[in-house]
Amino acid sequence: MKKILLIAAAVLLCLVMLLPLATRYLGPRMIFVDPPTGQPIGEFDLPRSETSLVAINVAIPVEMMTTLANSKVPAEFEGGEQKDFHQRIKRGRYAWKAVRGDIAFENTGSNLAFATQFRGGARFQGDIDAKIVMLPLNSTVEIGGIVGGSMTPVVTPNWLIDPKFVPRLRLSEANLSIGGLGGIDISNMLNSTLSQFVQKEAAKLMPALSRELDLRSEVEKLWSQGYISQLVNDNPNVWISITPQELLMAPISYADPSQINMAIGIRSNTFLTNRDPGQPVAAPLPDLTPLSGPVTTDLKLPIIVSVAELNEVLAQENFEIDTGIGTKIDIHGLEAKIGQAGLLDLKISLQADKSRIGRGVAGDIWVKARPVIDLEAQTLGFSQVELTVETKDKLTTAATWLLEGILTKGIESQLRVDLDDYKEEINEEVQKAIASADLPEGLDVSLRNLQINLADIYTITRHFPEGAEDPGVVIVINATADMETKINSLILKPNDAP
Repeated sequence: MKKILLIAAAVLLCLVMLLPLATRYLGPRMIFVDPPTGQPIGEFDLPRSETSLVAINVAIPVEMMTTLANSKVPAEFEGGEQKDFHQRIKRGRYAWKAVRGDIAFENTGSNLAFATQFRGGARFQGDIDAKIVMLPLNSTVEIGGIVGGSMTPVVTPNWLIDPKFVPRLRLSEANLSIGGLGGIDISNMLNSTLSQFVQKEAAKLMPALSRELDLRSEVEKLWSQGYISQLVNDNPNVWISITPQELLMAPISYADPSQINMAIGIRSNTFLTNRDPGQPVAAPLPDLTPLSGPVTTDLKLPIIVSVAELNEVLAQENFEIDTGIGTKIDIHGLEAKIGQAGLLDLKISLQADKSRIGRGVAGDIWVKARPVIDLEAQTLGFSQVELTVETKDKLTTAATWLLEGILTKGIESQLRVDLDDYKEEINEEVQKAIASADLPEGLDVSLRNLQINLADIYTITRHFPEGAEDPGVVIVINATADMETKINSLILKPNDAP
């Protein structure tokens, strides 16, 4: 028994003595690599100026246009002409007067149509050449029919409205008796005269609509409000500056039978700065640039993310890479530093099991990689991953092969960092801004189909031209939506109102 105890003690002593050696020569190789050297330089010196487009879809109900037309077009209208309306009549002249009914507008799907019935009378005068004597003519005839037309209005670059009006007039048969000469059908002649009158009067309707709705003034308010300089972050201080550049006008849409829609787009430049750029001075409202197709809201918003914020997110990422050769690499403890030429330096804590070709590796290493946005997965990923020079110097040939050939590819294919918090924050801010907007009376604004997406990521060296170097990361958020401004009421002014 005593011999057995002595043998056990000797074995235990050997194990204790051999354990450090086994750990050193047989266990995973422990490495701790220093951070890469060199001055951090961003992909861009400054945050890029992003171009955004805000589409304001102004909806005008057809019912309101009907109200406007009935208030602006006179209920009675009259006209006349000096004209020999028959070869046997000299010094001919006629005058007519009619009363219209209610004007009704309709959205046909391709233009606006309107119509109203009218009735009245016409008086014809002149001298009838009866061969021997001249006989006076003074006769009346009842007239009536339907007057209307179609309009396909276009807003011109200088904010005038071209109605592109095509009149339509259907006049009931009108026969004029001229004594012994019998009767003549004067409907064609009156149709020509009344059509010219209708063309002239209807051409006044669109300018009247333009004055009442005052589209230019409403867009001018939005244009001036589009100049924004606002503090969006206070640690560090970051201001967003938005400068409107251009106004776009899409063709009028007739897709909704109850209204017509005019979509106007404001194209702006957006950039970030870490000092107050001051309140911008608005430029005068520019002319419209006509478009052949629709215009939709497309916002690109750059957000500066500090390295500390990015590391808070990276620290939560843990994943495993299966090498396919009997070795698994556990990844955790991610930490980023701004590298050079648009790359991030990533510290990785890993545990690589022993493979068939060599010992495992454990500890902290550094890789360099380009941050990219996975547009499909909507996550932060990495490309161009490779070991840093400092890491290669600390690894054996086998470990270098293992990590450089497999780890780097695994990071590119598997490391995806969730940045949903930034998307949710933008979503909340946009919805809050719409809900709290101070809108003019008679306007309703709605935002539908809002989509927030990650669009791009890049590194920067400084926040503004005169600023000290303060490398960071910029994430570009893309927001699209359907924004509609509906005019739901109209205050009609008297004809003599200024």
